[in-house]
Amino acid sequence: MDVLQIIEELEEEFGKGKNFLFGKSHVNLDHCAELVEELKKSLPSAIQESRYVLSQKEKILVQAREQADKTVREAELRAMQIVSESQIVKKSQQDAEEIMNNANKRCGQLYNVTKDNIDRMLKAVEDYLVQNLQVVKSNREQLNGGNVFPKKN
Repeated sequence: MDVLQIIEELEEEFGKGKNFLFGKSHVNLDHCAELVEELKKSLPSAIQESRYVLSQKEKILVQAREQADKTVREAELRAMQIVSESQIVKKSQQDAEEIMNNANKRCGQLYNVTKDNIDRMLKAVEDYLVQNLQVVKSNREQLNGGNVFPKKN
């Protein structure tokens, strides 16, 4: 029997004695004495059990606090890691943007240089063709204006 059951039985037994007037009580004193003895025997183990429960409660609370602290530390580390990674990503994006800007600028420069080179080449071809056109015109004029057959002396 546990401590609470014994106390309840004692209360019932004493409750029986209240019903009588004139001081006579029908409380079974032997039974009450047995219950008190059983209560004495049960009390140390009940106290030990309660102490054990309290010590376990403290251990559980300590473990919970440690786990909570560990979780908070891990969360803080992860947050710092994410911030760091975010900064790395931002820096990488800035670097990539700078590289793209430089590549576009260089591409524009190469385009202009290439265009100027092609223009010079075409001008040289044009000059060559104009010069040769003059020779062709001159040859045609000589051909049309002159004797086809040279005179014999």
